[in-house]
Amino acid sequence: MQLGLAIAVALLVVGAVAWPFLAGRWRASGNLPEREDGDGAAVTGSAALEDVYEAIRTLQMDHNLGRIADGDFREQLGEYRRQAAEIMRDLDRQG
Repeated sequence: MQLGLAIAVALLVVGAVAWPFLAGRWRASGNLPEREDGDGAAVTGSAALEDVYEAIRTLQMDHNLGRIADGDFREQLGEYRRQAAEIMRDLDRQG
């Protein structure tokens, strides 16, 4: 029972960490539509940028608590920064 629960929690953690990376790639390739808010309106680029900033804050907190190794932290932080830069470029192009 405990082993099954531990595996389920581990899969959720891996999914939560991997989602920002995969969603960014899918959006860039056009395979994932912009997500919608509760009213059915597409989320703006600024909201997507705020999502990346929130992911960075969470990553930093997990690193400070010792939950993420230094190498993994640097790698994930670099990916989040690339995503933020891409969103900012898109916002700049849109005017």
